Amino acid sequence: MSSTPTRDLFKATAMAAFFTALLFLVCALIPSNAQADAVDQRYCYAISDIPRDSNGVIIRRSKPVYVFRFAHPCPVTFKTTGACPGWSIDHVIPLASGGCDILENMQWLPNEIKSCAGKFCKDRWERIVNAPTFGK
Repeated sequence: MSSTPTRDLFKATAMAAFFTALLFLVCALIPSNAQADAVDQRYCYAISDIPRDSNGVIIRRSKPVYVFRFAHPCPVTFKTTGACPGWSIDHVIPLASGGCDILENMQWLPNEIKSCAGKFCKDRWERIVNAPTFGK
């Protein structure tokens, strides 16, 4: 039996309808509160549970920074090691607000924003904005 444009269009439409119905069925089986239970994976700790040393300093690991530098080289030198003039690695959700020390929570940020030396200052508001609502 030969193929015609009308028959091909009918097959494509039937396949699309089948997969749409399948997707609808799968979504209907997911509990409705699954979205409400989803949390931002960049948060690791409630503020009271942030790991600190005996002096109260947040305990850091060096490996996540190396992983970040390997995946995202310096925006100026394009190198994965060494200095990166004018740029610093920043946590999107600060460690002090319960953020994780992971690749997905890191970004390059210009020093004038990171250090509050310019007219923009991320550190002045980020702890308030990113404070987790759980564990309080």
